[in-house]
Amino acid sequence: MPRLTTEQRQKEIIDEALNIIHECGYGSLSIRELAIRVKISEPAIYRHFLNKEDIILGILSRISAFDQILADSLHNKKMPLDKLDEFIMFHFRFLEKNRTLTSVIFAEDIFTQSKILKEKLMKIISHRQRLLVEIIEEIKKQDSVKGLSSQELSKIILGFIRITIMEWKLSDFSFSLIDKGESIKNTFEKLIFNK
Repeated sequence: MPRLTTEQRQKEIIDEALNIIHECGYGSLSIRELAIRVKISEPAIYRHFLNKEDIILGILSRISAFDQILADSLHNKKMPLDKLDEFIMFHFRFLEKNRTLTSVIFAEDIFTQSKILKEKLMKIISHRQRLLVEIIEEIKKQDSVKGLSSQELSKIILGFIRITIMEWKLSDFSFSLIDKGESIKNTFEKLIFNK
């Protein structure tokens, strides 16, 4: 069997860390358990990551990469409301394919224990919210929006995305996140944007 490159091994370690968190919770993530699952020694894990926090930073970097893919996808949309639709549905399509990430996104205990992780997550959230505010501002230039601030609307939309994903996760992924998101998105647009 050919030897894995550093990048391949790091990806494998992050994938397995996600699986452990998803299956058993953050408290079950240990270097020892990771080494067993990846079938390498504990010192080999430390050659790739400094500690558990560094592994979680790797997971957050993967989530940050999502932001660039999202931005590229939004760039292809010309109409502001189409951008909003894409912003919302992109989250659902991405997480439908990457279910294990929901376990990290909703594991608040991960972020309360580390200032570095908390700051990284806040940076991701802030970037996403700024992107959404820009879209809402574009919509406001073309349509009337029921007197709400773009900042507050962005929080409502992000909250709607979060609660839909949380319901999906808590139901053990028993429904199509994409279908549910589409239905709720349409209702949301009627209420806020008169569409």
